[in-house]
Amino acid sequence: MADIVIFYELPERELNNANLLKAEFEKRGYSVDILGYYNYRELIFPKEYKPKLLIGQAGYNNNDIERYTVRFKPKIDKILNLRYEQVIAKRILDSKAHYPKEYMKKASHVCWSEKIKQDMIAEGIDEKNLPVTGDIKTDFSNHRFDSFFKTKDQLASEFNLDSSKEWILFISSFTFNEKDSKRLMSMNHNLDDGKYMQKWNVESKAIVMEWFEKFLKTHPEKEFIYRPHPVEFNVLDEDSTISILDEKYPNFHYINKYAIQEWIRPCDYLNTVISTSIIDVYLLEKQCNILRPVELNPDFDNPLLVGAKTVSTYDEFEKLNTDKNTDEFPVSREMIGQYYDFGDKLAYERICDYAEKMINDDSFKHDFYPNPSRFHRLKFIIKRSLDVPKLIPAVIKSAIKNKSSTSKTKDNRSIYEKNAKKIREIVNQSS
Repeated sequence: MADIVIFYELPERELNNANLLKAEFEKRGYSVDILGYYNYRELIFPKEYKPKLLIGQAGYNNNDIERYTVRFKPKIDKILNLRYEQVIAKRILDSKAHYPKEYMKKASHVCWSEKIKQDMIAEGIDEKNLPVTGDIKTDFSNHRFDSFFKTKDQLASEFNLDSSKEWILFISSFTFNEKDSKRLMSMNHNLDDGKYMQKWNVESKAIVMEWFEKFLKTHPEKEFIYRPHPVEFNVLDEDSTISILDEKYPNFHYINKYAIQEWIRPCDYLNTVISTSIIDVYLLEKQCNILRPVELNPDFDNPLLVGAKTVSTYDEFEKLNTDKNTDEFPVSREMIGQYYDFGDKLAYERICDYAEKMINDDSFKHDFYPNPSRFHRLKFIIKRSLDVPKLIPAVIKSAIKNKSSTSKTKDNRSIYEKNAKKIREIVNQSS
């Protein structure tokens, strides 16, 4: 039984955040459960208790509400949506796909800034349900959490890196590469838009990978780390270019372990294409190169990067990864302020403040069941089971390629358990 239930989707991106909220809630006297968004064990064995508050990692419509609520026998009546994606390309915002709809409008929704709050109000969300808290992911780039991360020497020992050399990090965001049309449409909500982004991704990646190989040939004195996006599944197996670099150059390292902040801190040179992780680079007072060998329509771009200084040639790329860049940060302080609010408290503390307000105020109670039925859980199970035949080939393929997946899962579980302990210690030490 728990007072508060927190859901996460992608462990690399969200589980540390969930543990951070849990630690703060427990410090305030609440009991907390953390559940995986895609773990459906609770469908067969639904929770008997009713949490005072359900916190979801995202939520757009009745389908998302159903994914959360069917796991509990009692009716859920208070939902806080963390909305982990809020810096959204104009083209997607114009499609309205990322705004809450249907019964999800009744929930409360975290806003990273006042601008985002005003955008939500314009879409018909009650202002009372829109706390401006900042982005919890950025809390780990605050010096309060310096002790949470490994040192350069520790990472070097674990991943066979040379800590005496300078490290170059590429923060990948090539998430549209080689996706089928249905996946493209689900990611970009419009097939033509998805195809445009796929084409841009494929062309950009091809050129960037050429840059990387040329650089690796001429700069063996640098350690080069390729950090894939959390949804770049099996890249080392499926992308021959990356696997060739991995085999051919001892100073090229494809590493998908740990949260991105773990790698930003020790690296000397940082590069990305379109990643929102550039905000963490900014907060850690480092420089970042935005690689743009292929021009991107501003309507499809990360809005933080529209108008930012970019790198379009290999010569620029080489220079900026060998000589320390003393220029101003490529994204202006004013642009960052539009999308990220940094108050007197960190985001996790402000989220917990608002959550307590929700728990203690019955005006936040709502009916989140658009189609109440004695058999709603069974209907949901049947609906989900229809997807199983489509998933079987992918599961078999993944199992063949990842024979050690069980040990990896245990290893990851151990990592996050250790992380949770470290987070709890830091939270309990803070005033």
